[in-house]
Amino acid sequence: MQRLKELCFSDTRAERMSPFLALGLLLTGICSLHCLPENVMVKDQLRRVDAHTLASSNTDFAFSLYKKLALENPNKNVIFSPLSVSIALAFLSLGARGPTLTEILEGLKFNLTEIQEKEIHQGFQHLLQTLNKPSNQLQLSVGNAMFVQEELKLLDKFIEDAQVLYSSEAFSTNFRDPEAAKSLINEYVKNKTQGKIEELFKILSPRTVLVLVNYIYFK
Repeated sequence: MQRLKELCFSDTRAERMSPFLALGLLLTGICSLHCLPENVMVKDQLRRVDAHTLASSNTDFAFSLYKKLALENPNKNVIFSPLSVSIALAFLSLGARGPTLTEILEGLKFNLTEIQEKEIHQGFQHLLQTLNKPSNQLQLSVGNAMFVQEELKLLDKFIEDAQVLYSSEAFSTNFRDPEAAKSLINEYVKNKTQGKIEELFKILSPRTVLVLVNYIYFK
């Protein structure tokens, strides 16, 4: 992939609120990885081990990121979805190779001597399928989208893997018209969150070449 000049995520907010609620939201994100019921775990024992490895790495990453964000915002409570960040970065790693790929996966706290890249992507695929499974008691939708400057052409293999493994869509976008690009992204997020997030971006730079969005709708 071309070098990315600007990478934007939709999952970090800093607001005043109860520290207990902030911690609860953090643990909710972690629990989504650790607390999957037995009936949604795959039967194969090897895949069970991979699922636990995925959960352990994501938990380590969640607390590491929480600590960093808390230190950078000493007078604020920090609200964020560790699951969103993990999924978005793992999805982005599909287009990386060499040292960049290693840095992304190790940054997500994966020990690459214990788990292969393919197993990481399969683990996230299974997790997303589980979270998006229809339920009468819970409405939950998790997904990704990549908006790419129209001159940059994504490989067909990347687009296919993005859809199959990460429930992700890719859109060719003219960021040189920032108002049109902003409208495209905001409308997409608004539709995916049932109108709960109406204006993800207020301003976009015309120098943007890529925006990576992860959304979670919960009801």
